Amino acid sequence: MVNTVLLRKLLRDLFGRKGALLALVVIVMIGVGIFVAMAAVYRDLDGARRRYYAAYQLADFSVDLKRAPTRVVHEVATLPNVRAARGRVHLSARIDLAGVAEPISGTAISMPDQPAPVLNGMLLRTGTWFSDGRGKQVILDDAFAQAHRLVPGSRIRVLLLDKEHDLLVVGTAMSPEFVFVLPPAGGLAPDPARYGVLYLPERFLQESCDLDGAYNQVVGLAHDSGRVALDNTLRAIEEMLDPYGVTNSTPIHEQPSARFLADELQGLQVSAKILPGVFLLVATLVLNVLMARLVAQQRSVIGTLKALGYSSGAITRHYLGFGVIVGSVGGVAGIGLALVLQELFLAMYRMFYRMPAIDSHLYPDVLATGFLISVVFAVAGTLKGVHRAASLAPAEAMRPPPPEKGGRVPPERIPWLWGPLPFRWKMILRAVFRNPFRSSVSLFASVISTALVVATLGSLDALNYLMHYEFARVSHEDVTVSLRDPRGVGATPELGSLPSVSHTEAQLAVVCDLSNGPFRRRVGLTGLARGNRLRTPLDAAGQPIVAPDEGLVLSRKLAEILHVRPGERLRLRPLIGRRQRVEALVVGTVDSFLGLSGYADIAYLSRLLGESWSANVLLGTSFGGAGTSAFFAALKERPSVVGVGERARSLTQFDESFGDMMGKSISVTILFAGLVAFGSVLNATLVSLSERQREVGTLRVLGYTPWQVSKIFSGESLLLNGVGILLGLVAGIGFAHLLAMAYDTELYRFPVVIRASTLALSAVLMAGFVIVAQLIVYRLIRKLPWLDVMKIKE
Repeated sequence: MVNTVLLRKLLRDLFGRKGALLALVVIVMIGVGIFVAMAAVYRDLDGARRRYYAAYQLADFSVDLKRAPTRVVHEVATLPNVRAARGRVHLSARIDLAGVAEPISGTAISMPDQPAPVLNGMLLRTGTWFSDGRGKQVILDDAFAQAHRLVPGSRIRVLLLDKEHDLLVVGTAMSPEFVFVLPPAGGLAPDPARYGVLYLPERFLQESCDLDGAYNQVVGLAHDSGRVALDNTLRAIEEMLDPYGVTNSTPIHEQPSARFLADELQGLQVSAKILPGVFLLVATLVLNVLMARLVAQQRSVIGTLKALGYSSGAITRHYLGFGVIVGSVGGVAGIGLALVLQELFLAMYRMFYRMPAIDSHLYPDVLATGFLISVVFAVAGTLKGVHRAASLAPAEAMRPPPPEKGGRVPPERIPWLWGPLPFRWKMILRAVFRNPFRSSVSLFASVISTALVVATLGSLDALNYLMHYEFARVSHEDVTVSLRDPRGVGATPELGSLPSVSHTEAQLAVVCDLSNGPFRRRVGLTGLARGNRLRTPLDAAGQPIVAPDEGLVLSRKLAEILHVRPGERLRLRPLIGRRQRVEALVVGTVDSFLGLSGYADIAYLSRLLGESWSANVLLGTSFGGAGTSAFFAALKERPSVVGVGERARSLTQFDESFGDMMGKSISVTILFAGLVAFGSVLNATLVSLSERQREVGTLRVLGYTPWQVSKIFSGESLLLNGVGILLGLVAGIGFAHLLAMAYDTELYRFPVVIRASTLALSAVLMAGFVIVAQLIVYRLIRKLPWLDVMKIKE
């Protein structure tokens, strides 16, 4: 049964401290809002992924071959752990669109002549299926079609091997195989305008590529798609298909699109645990300070209530009500904030991931968990004060509290420091050191808030550094030209003879198996030409590496995975050419933030393939730094060219794709961190003000102005928060390192780069939030009825 007397008292107490409690509610709201939003977004994104993968049967593995008869697919399907298999034609294509000067890279994939559920199926967005299995018809990737305003009925020209075809667009579609797509010619962000996926009738594509009755890729589903089981299955498939020239095999956990999305979901899980916990911990500590002061102020009231017959249990429930109400209001407000954040996050994800139905949903268990967490943390913040209230004996509680312990504070023990201090600073230091818990909470909140701001702004520094590193220090070419097959020494002069080209450089890109005992990875090795200037991988000292005559230089991450160091040997097997296994010396390592990579001398890598010298990637610089229409027109006349990448475009695309998202994320995080600092500063100052109302009245009687009095309280806050900001700058650097470790994956790594200007900006932002809180305190001091305060009886 609810005690109406205590309920009315509770409501009066809440209303009397509405400012401090509102600041607490805001902190709780932020913590709950982030938790619920991230948990809900994780479920929305993961649910959309699972439904999409299941409905259109994303394959668990793919195996690339030179050529295999159709019967091989049935043989693969009979292997243990293989649930289903499908053969298809999969090859690079080049797209020529009217009004677009540049050749456009593409991937052509065969689909059944008639609509049927297949592995790696596609979802039609517009138009219809093929009407003729041998007709020159195409279904385009929906994002590519939208980028070029292509609709059913449009016509495009596509180069398949060495023959160009005029194709009729009959529809647009999307596939779970291409949820997140990076251009094969290079780039750090999706660019649907420069890369397209083409779905073609199977018989037409087989005939066009000289693969009648054959496939060059097998995709399949596994009964057990766990990493170990899938890797073992792929080894068995590779052994079976080795006579047909296996050039690559990819399990789903290494498929780029699936891997990017899986890593993003993992990051969401980590963030949903760390950030809300930090905010709620601050709220718990601040509420602890507030409740301790409330119980101390109401000491005689508690004694009176107990003397009137109210039990310790009733008193306990009464003061627990503060935590319950703060937690409940904060939980409800946090759920409201979460709904806004959920839509904001999902809108950003829709920009990057091509999936249908990335929609927001309400999850009652997530909402209930967020609300429960809010109440639990808030109640935990009241426990110390509640214990004090419940343990007070009536007679003891009705006596005035004993005077606070005096004595010298630590700075007073240093005469040369203490003596010259003005009176105001002596008051400030005594208040700080005589309230160690409250001071520690204020300091902790300031450190945490500053660290969040530093790490957030530091992520922008890291992104800028990564862009500069990849696009200015490592890459110096203007264009990258990808060839269908390796070419001989004549390829480089041929590119150099094209209009506008000033310098050329050749590379050889080869997928290889690297192994060191039980540790193995399949990665792309790049053969560098002697005297390379257009692509210069850097070592740990920031110096360009020189490819050795024999041996390999590995990225640091790849060397860690293979547990190999410079001077040691590993086993290498190219997947094209002679495909013989050899031992290779690891000569050195390079720093790289994207993927796993290795480098070798182009002649050495060519010899491993059984060639004297060959290249399949050509880099070039152009006069004026940009390719001309004549240059691109000349490339279109060469059937061997299947892709062209432009460094300037890749940089612009990356900046446009991630700039807006980073801006929104940084703004929201800084706002939340600032609100935590603001709330904790305001709360601590209000508690201090309530403790020292008679001091304020005394100072006002002595002639101090409200501004002079507020300087004492602001000095205490500025001292604690100034120290907190300085410590927070250091903590922010450490936090940035922890985040870099958490997001250190095989696909990407973030450098830890925090500029001095970022630290300064972080300090200024935090100081701004603290000053705003002090202005509010100044207004309260001005309105304080100090004459009435002096009339209060002890």
